[in-house]
Amino acid sequence: MDVKTLYTLVAIADRGSFAEAGTAIGLSVSAVSMQMRALEDELGTTIFDRTRRPPILTDSGLALTHRARDLIAHWESMSEGLKRDAGGGLLKLGTVHTCVSGVLPLALKRIQQQRRGIDFHVTTGLTHELEKAVYHRQIDVAVVTEPESVRPELEFKPFMDEPLVVITHRGTTGTTDKAVLENTPYVRFNRGARVGQMIDREITRRKIDVRSVMEIDNLEGVIAMVANGLGTSIVPAREVKNQFPRTIRTLPFGKPPLSRRLGILVPRDTPRGHLADLLLDALKAVGQKTEVRA
Repeated sequence: MDVKTLYTLVAIADRGSFAEAGTAIGLSVSAVSMQMRALEDELGTTIFDRTRRPPILTDSGLALTHRARDLIAHWESMSEGLKRDAGGGLLKLGTVHTCVSGVLPLALKRIQQQRRGIDFHVTTGLTHELEKAVYHRQIDVAVVTEPESVRPELEFKPFMDEPLVVITHRGTTGTTDKAVLENTPYVRFNRGARVGQMIDREITRRKIDVRSVMEIDNLEGVIAMVANGLGTSIVPAREVKNQFPRTIRTLPFGKPPLSRRLGILVPRDTPRGHLADLLLDALKAVGQKTEVRA
């Protein structure tokens, strides 16, 4: 076993496939595969489950990868001149739609400015869809609204609480959230979304009599309808610059305002846990700035 092989192993863990690792460290897929076969033969253990496509680390492979990171760190600490670039990492990231135009871009920009060398593949979906994708290892991490329950194999790590607000056209009369909601058409946010379900339960609990005229599955569409005077809605207050057009005014939804908890969902045994933690730190940082500004 040599350090080059350990770099290759860590690159596979960070990039998610032999092909991506080879591209990062300048080896062909066959060369990467040969290194890993030789390592398995030398150690007498199976490092990769090759029945999966792409192959994933076994429990022994995960343990070896953690040890490899420690060994590389010790090796590199002997001299700055010995350090080599393992090619950063790739994080397959899923996110709820409302975060794509909220805190997520701010967090990714922060990571980019830190020059971490991480690439992100981003997809969107509903919380329950993303939870399944993380569980089946189709993605590495998901930015979601806190689920009601989490599978034992997964872990939810919160980074901020986001208040909900009533949005309505500036020409609407009424000084309370209940009065505005009951006296204007209601533009419902997707009931399939976790935040949409939270809103519906609160409306029922408070016995607010809304007249629903449409249901829209994305935040930008809801905002556009309200901005053009077609009704009133309840949405997350993302507190990003220019989040609502000037034709919209907002009111807190409830006293104190109802809020949703945002966090990341990751497998407990993920080999890219350090990359997920970098994302979590960035989300916490931009989330704190948002909460202070709010």
